[in-house]
Amino acid sequence: MLGAGAMGIVYRAFDPHIERHVALKTVRHELFEGGDRSSLMARLRNEAQAAGRLAHPNIVAVYDYGETTDTAYIAMELVSGQGLKQLLDAGGPLQLATALDWVGQLLAALGFAHEHGVVHRDIKPANLLVSAQGRLKVADFGVAHVESSTLTLAGAMIGTPSYMSPEQFAGEPLDGRSDLFSAAIVLYQMLTGVRPFAGASHVEVMRQVMHETPRAPSACNPALPPALDDVLMRALSRRPAARFQTADALRRALADASDGAQHLPPERADAVEDDRTILEAQAVRPTGPLASGTGSWRGDSLPSLTMWPAALLLTVETQLAAQIGPVARLLVRRGAARIANAPDLPALIALLAPHVPSDKGRAQFIAAFADGSSAGTTHGAAASRQGATGATSPSSSLGVEEVQAAALRLAVYLGPIATIVARREACHAASLRALHERLAAKISNEADRARFERDVGL
Repeated sequence: MLGAGAMGIVYRAFDPHIERHVALKTVRHELFEGGDRSSLMARLRNEAQAAGRLAHPNIVAVYDYGETTDTAYIAMELVSGQGLKQLLDAGGPLQLATALDWVGQLLAALGFAHEHGVVHRDIKPANLLVSAQGRLKVADFGVAHVESSTLTLAGAMIGTPSYMSPEQFAGEPLDGRSDLFSAAIVLYQMLTGVRPFAGASHVEVMRQVMHETPRAPSACNPALPPALDDVLMRALSRRPAARFQTADALRRALADASDGAQHLPPERADAVEDDRTILEAQAVRPTGPLASGTGSWRGDSLPSLTMWPAALLLTVETQLAAQIGPVARLLVRRGAARIANAPDLPALIALLAPHVPSDKGRAQFIAAFADGSSAGTTHGAAASRQGATGATSPSSSLGVEEVQAAALRLAVYLGPIATIVARREACHAASLRALHERLAAKISNEADRARFERDVGL
């Protein structure tokens, strides 16, 4: 016996006909009880056939399928090596080059599977094997589908909580982008030694996945190139449309972000990207629209951007967050850091606009800063330019612009849903301060809540 789980037991077996060892996965006979035996057998057979068509060097091969009176089995390639879970459980992050190599192989497998209409739905270290030669192989393509399609009800959650996508928790239809979200979690763990979503219970993990943005990987492992933060934060976006749409797109982004870094020793990896350097303020004062507003824009473990007016960057962040959610904070800081010694608002907007996935949302974001002379004057000004019809109910004593401005600030922490939350809470708030207090209570992270309260003057 090699292992056991809720679905069945895996044995090391010998095929006498072609004289080779195989992994034999059997389904527990008790799962056949309850009158669904024929349905379960048919689905397992169909899934085994689908997995058998996925002939790829990074996918565990399926050799045969069979049935007996009280079980069914799949004969698979026997991989000599270790499970990725065992390697990660040993503690500490993997070497950057190793992690990128393995995730590249994982993405190659997922891309091939997705092209053939197969979604794994349970990508996690326990389902990833590493051979003695360093080749990563994805296991349980067919069985993962069987578990999700026969052992759960329609609309039920499918997968392993710490590696599940938001749409899996919501019981929504899944496509390849869900696998890519799970793959990003695996990469995050390989690079940092910790999972991005690691609550004490399944409920807490679900809350984190649905509502919180994890720490930047470089904040957990300073040896990582900062450019990887942008890629992983996008890959972990809550909305599928905001993520990389294909495995190849994610693979190329990772290659670009880590170009050359994987060949450096850890102590020099942080020298690859200029935007890791904290740039001091220069004697030259910025001109034009950036002259309004003063002060640096500071945050946890991120550079001080003393040349950028704090109010302007906060405005950019809130406008971007209204389109893509809390990841806007990281993207704005990274973009501003890259041109920190020559701040220019149009250049910053040009850097950030491609991160907005929809054409309409991108156009709205760009239009909010079309008038550069006034875009950065006050946070409220940006909010009033965006505007919204019916942002509050007739029963509220607050103005539309006040509610929309509060929603934009809340969007930094909750994403686009902040508009709905602000409208709802405005109906029960007698004043703007009361609205801000009610919105602050919706932010679960204490540090983020304190920052929101500070920004709105509570």
